[in-house]
Amino acid sequence: MDNVIIIRSPQEIAAEINAIRRRAARQLLEDSVEVGRLLTEAKQTVSHGEWGGWLEENFQYSSTEANNLMRLYEAYGTKEQIGLFEEDRTAIFGRLNKSQALALLGLPEPERAAFVEANPPEDLSVREFEKRIEAAKAETDAAVRKAVEAESARIDAENKAREAADKLAEASARAEAAENEAAESKKLKKELKSSQKLAEDRAGEIQRGLRSLAELREEKDTLQERLDELEKNPVVTVREMTAEEIAAVEDKIREQIGTEAETLRAENKKLRMAADPVMQKFRRHFEDWREAYAGMKTVIEEAETENETETADNLKTAVRRLVAAMAEEWK
Repeated sequence: MDNVIIIRSPQEIAAEINAIRRRAARQLLEDSVEVGRLLTEAKQTVSHGEWGGWLEENFQYSSTEANNLMRLYEAYGTKEQIGLFEEDRTAIFGRLNKSQALALLGLPEPERAAFVEANPPEDLSVREFEKRIEAAKAETDAAVRKAVEAESARIDAENKAREAADKLAEASARAEAAENEAAESKKLKKELKSSQKLAEDRAGEIQRGLRSLAELREEKDTLQERLDELEKNPVVTVREMTAEEIAAVEDKIREQIGTEAETLRAENKKLRMAADPVMQKFRRHFEDWREAYAGMKTVIEEAETENETETADNLKTAVRRLVAAMAEEWK
């Protein structure tokens, strides 16, 4: 009985060999992480510019190989844990060998655990594992590009919407300005029509004045003719006018003619001013200023009535300064 030989099946032997390989791969990864930790520590003490020589002299490591080991430590070492009560990264990714662990660093950290679950590393060669990582990276990059394009499109749409809003506001402002101009034009047309009516009335008055002046001149000429006739053919029953009386009559006639002529000149001047666009505009602003002055005067009087003497004095001072500034500007 002691010499019984137990013969195992090839499948059982293969399973044991694979288990040993997995343990060896895990141990290699753990050892690589530890070496990476030590290299990280050493790099802090080696003088600048001597790192490559130090690696070659002590381990025959290239800088690339040393950097890979330090990256393994940074990604899977126990110095950083996923959560306070969770396993460390080496335990979570213990199914990886060193080459697979390095290849997995090509993915963003949040995606690594899910990738390992979806792509069991123990069932894949390093080359196949790397291929799937490249495919996942391409898919991630495409998603990122799509997200960037979507964000760019959103920003572009916002900019276009903002530009459209600005153009709409500008168009509204132009429309409002056009409405204001139309209202001002309508007001000016109304004032011009009123001025034209006034001018027509004044023209009628001038025409009537001219007719009156012509009539006075005709009456003067008639009187002069009568005087001349009386001088030539004096009537015994009519007392001859003295030179003083004749002179008085002539002065009265000249005075009437002069008065009428002065009135006509004044009316003609008013007519020209009423028809002048500049005078129309000035008259409108002057009337506005007079109304504003009357309003300010009313406010000051109300302040004085309410015994707000200081306020009233300040307002008076402000008005005086304004008037003085206007007078100084137009000297």
